Amino acid sequence: MIKKVGRNEWCIRVSVQDPKKGYPISRQKKFSGSKSDAQLEEINLKKALKAEINGSLTYNHTVSTFKDAIRLYRERLQKRGLSVHWSRKIDLVESELGHLKLDQVPDQFKQVIIHLEGQGKGPATINRRLEIVRAVFNHLVRIEYLDRNPISENRFPKLKEKPRDRYLNKDEQLRLLNAIREHRPYIEPIVRYMLMIPCRISELTEAKRDQYNTFNNTLYFPTSKAKIPIYRPVLDMKDYFDSIPSDCPYLFYWIDRKGNFRKFNNIRKPFQYCVKKAGLTDLRIHDLRHISATDLYESGVSEREIMDLAGWKTTMLSSYRHKNSLKTAQKMQSGIKDQDPETTTNLLQCSNL
Repeated sequence: MIKKVGRNEWCIRVSVQDPKKGYPISRQKKFSGSKSDAQLEEINLKKALKAEINGSLTYNHTVSTFKDAIRLYRERLQKRGLSVHWSRKIDLVESELGHLKLDQVPDQFKQVIIHLEGQGKGPATINRRLEIVRAVFNHLVRIEYLDRNPISENRFPKLKEKPRDRYLNKDEQLRLLNAIREHRPYIEPIVRYMLMIPCRISELTEAKRDQYNTFNNTLYFPTSKAKIPIYRPVLDMKDYFDSIPSDCPYLFYWIDRKGNFRKFNNIRKPFQYCVKKAGLTDLRIHDLRHISATDLYESGVSEREIMDLAGWKTTMLSSYRHKNSLKTAQKMQSGIKDQDPETTTNLLQCSNL
């Protein structure tokens, strides 16, 4: 900023964000000369301040490899709240690209994408990695360590994701629950609840006991991916929630060998073991969210109510619920049979137009 304080006298003030301190550093200088000379001096003063801060950054936060850049990005997220699930995804990117110098990352990341596609990984898996790598470089640009992000949208476009369409009928759900009760009974409550109410697994594994309201028999989730609070019913699991020990801080838990209550850090491994034991294939724990939404929809629950339970802001139900044209056809046919003959005849005549 340049402010005129007299004839050919200027007050120049610049500020640059210091990532170490978390706030901008300012410098002020008085300058004599023309306005164009003052503008040039402002540019030089800002460059000098950037060099000073970057010198401090290099000393305290050396960014020689992509691993160092990820560390800075992780520190920023931890201040805002970093979930265990997202932290694991960052760890995966760090294991693949962390050893590289910053200028080597774009070319090597292209090879990682090609390798993942060759392994048959879906667009969602690749997009999550792309999102993290781009965010790390965006952070370096934000703290003015880099001038631009090399992971541009033109060079690394987001892949179009196709929603999974995996469904379990009632017999398959029963087989899954029986396998869980036999081999990994400690995950049965959380899986059973996901088969009834569309939830994200992270919402349940992070849920605390005080989120259970015994007065109105609901579970309260103050935050969600959609940034909205969610109330969900306990349904026929009231006995389970009432039986949670008073000294257990979690809604869903397991007990270690020393008798300590633990929250789930990785439920996917025991879940996949039980899926295999149940004779099922291509089933992920997140699929239970879509399966329960489909069951609610087919039982007559309105789309608006399902969106409220799932935490969907938009009409995502049309994308994620299981499509079954046979059931739709049978339902329509049943509706026609229940109507009076005159109405049925009119419908058939309209269909022949």
